[in-house]
Amino acid sequence: MKNDLIDVLIIGAGPCGLFQAFQLGLQGINSHIVESQSDAGGQCNELYADKPIYDIPGIPHILAGDLADQLLTQLKPFNPTFHFNTAVTHIVQCDDSTFKVHTSTNTTFHTRHIVIASGAGAFTPVKMRLEGIEALENTQLFYKKVAPDLCAEQKVTITGDTADALKEIINQQNTAAEITFIHRKRRLPDDVDLVAEITRLQGNGAVKVIQGKITEAIVEGGTLKKLLVTDNNKETIEVPTEVLIARLGSSPKMQNYSDWGIETTRRHIDVSTNNFESSIPCLYSVGDINQYAGKRKLILCGFHEATLAAFAIASRLNPESPVHTQYTTTSTQLLQRLGVTKET
Repeated sequence: MKNDLIDVLIIGAGPCGLFQAFQLGLQGINSHIVESQSDAGGQCNELYADKPIYDIPGIPHILAGDLADQLLTQLKPFNPTFHFNTAVTHIVQCDDSTFKVHTSTNTTFHTRHIVIASGAGAFTPVKMRLEGIEALENTQLFYKKVAPDLCAEQKVTITGDTADALKEIINQQNTAAEITFIHRKRRLPDDVDLVAEITRLQGNGAVKVIQGKITEAIVEGGTLKKLLVTDNNKETIEVPTEVLIARLGSSPKMQNYSDWGIETTRRHIDVSTNNFESSIPCLYSVGDINQYAGKRKLILCGFHEATLAAFAIASRLNPESPVHTQYTTTSTQLLQRLGVTKET
């Protein structure tokens, strides 16, 4: 339970959620950010981290993953509090118009304002479809990045056709006793450097590569012992396995926000274009999850929405003081908040 009343809780740490925290910071408002994944970046990291983006104003092109990193760097002076691996399950509006926000980790946040920046939804890993495999999750079967010490001196099998699967091989190469890489597609991800490194590791015997499909997990006494793999020649290969890392990609699961009493259209949150507030006062929405007449699902549009939402929240928090438009080129106050000049 988070008993302290906080000013703003942002749901989602994608580009729009990160920029929302930045704009709030410029207004002198601290925020907490809840994210279902283990790190920030949202769709940019989950779906196309290595793809270039060409329509961010003033930046001719930038890799999606690098954009998330740059947004985190930009946000650093304001030091928001992140809560990773945490999904919001439901919200309750209190009699004083504040909110209690309940999460998958049994943590409850008490906040004056909420900004939903959940994009296409909470990303969940694509899971394996093998009989009895669910019981091994988080003990021998892992869908997210695994610390190398967990695989130390273990027989590790990594499966998936994603760049994340290749990165996991590189991450584990110096600690695992053995690494077997199983993939189904004839062509590996379009990352020349990653593929070249895996080819090098295969050549020097650091990793065994099998193109085929895992058809069965052999479990004895509740412990995974080996996997049966059918290769492209229809032959069955036994792969002794102590740790199985499945990097099969992820898919978004969109919350039905109408269950929380928010007005929606086709599961997207209806907002006012004046301040991107929803049908519930003090609850805002920015980015791909909202909808209004003329809506375009572009990052730059989400940045605009986050800016106006931040001004609206600042006005609500300080109703007696007008919120003026200031510029980072000339405003001493903004420069001080950014740490560019010392406070006097």
